[in-house]
Amino acid sequence: MQSYNYTAINQNARTIRGNITAANDMDLETRLKDIGLDLVNYREIEEKKAAMRGSGIKTKDVIMLCVHMEQLDKAGVPILESLADMRDTSDSPKVKELVGQIYQSVKGGKMLSAAMAEHPRIFSEVFTGLVAAGERTGHLSESFAHIGQHLKWNDDMRRKIKKAIRYPIVLMLMMICVLTIMMLFVVPQLSSFLLAQGFDLPFHTRALIWLSNAFVNYWYLILGLPVVATITIIILYRSFEDIAYRVDAIMLHMPFIGKNMRKIDLARFTQFFAVTFKSGIDVLDCLRTAQNVVSNRVLKEAVLAVRRSVSEGHSLTASLKLSNQFPSLVIRMFKVGEESGEMDVALQNINFFYEREVNDSVEATVELIQPALTIMMGALLFWITAAVFGPLYSSFSKMKF
Repeated sequence: MQSYNYTAINQNARTIRGNITAANDMDLETRLKDIGLDLVNYREIEEKKAAMRGSGIKTKDVIMLCVHMEQLDKAGVPILESLADMRDTSDSPKVKELVGQIYQSVKGGKMLSAAMAEHPRIFSEVFTGLVAAGERTGHLSESFAHIGQHLKWNDDMRRKIKKAIRYPIVLMLMMICVLTIMMLFVVPQLSSFLLAQGFDLPFHTRALIWLSNAFVNYWYLILGLPVVATITIIILYRSFEDIAYRVDAIMLHMPFIGKNMRKIDLARFTQFFAVTFKSGIDVLDCLRTAQNVVSNRVLKEAVLAVRRSVSEGHSLTASLKLSNQFPSLVIRMFKVGEESGEMDVALQNINFFYEREVNDSVEATVELIQPALTIMMGALLFWITAAVFGPLYSSFSKMKF
């Protein structure tokens, strides 16, 4: 398939510009006609530029697609008609274009999951796998319902985490700015005055002057090295699997942060395991697909070990226990689900447990970070005040009137 930039006219004689994939120029014109556009001109997009171009599809758009397909499938509307309806009624040009391409692929004889798999930047392998499972079992509406539920949960979790860390990040940047301004402009002026007066300077004042001189002479290293080091670690993390694994292992053992990362990843795992299990997928495939939503490589390796243990004939509960990554309460819930045959209920309880645990952990960490940063800023200002005004006060106290 080739990507094209096109200019077209709609039914109201308005000019529409966008990009779309098609087999050739004739296919391009046909696809645009299907969505009510008359082609004016076009040009091919180079593959590299097409790969760099963003999809423009947001998570809420994908969620609405899932809701739309779920409701129409429940009503017995054929897939092609459902796609055509969403293509024609969507307010987003990007969504209209995406659904139009899926419509053309399905109309050409492809399964819906295969048509969605042609857009990997929007529909992940896990997403298309669940749709394929719904197609096999004949419960496509349930698959879309589970996918939509998972996307909503994941989006809500991401929003909570961003909201939780926004204030600490702003406070940290503010503290860095205050420290930089003080060390580059304020402290040098005050230290010059103290040195000119010949005061006997205490250790904390000499330390402040030394730090200020270091900032003045090597500010580009002090401010630049952390940035360069961070970029270097990110590049190495993305380029070398061994380094990425070690970084993930270190992150898991960091105070507070590691505990929260573990809970968030395990919450994603159990949430997606529940989604795939409810879609009628067997346990081994549930573990394989749920493994893909775990970001930390140490935990991903633990899930892989669980899947291997289950494939060798061990129970899911015993395999999870051997991984040594899941809380005992969660393992007991899995055990109850296996023994009672009501795994759906057990998974619902596990999701409730993790949702509450993640929320409480994130809130507790933020409540700890905020006063810690405030105390650090207060201690910094106190140090500067004591270092500058301490010698002045000492000299004034020695004067005789």
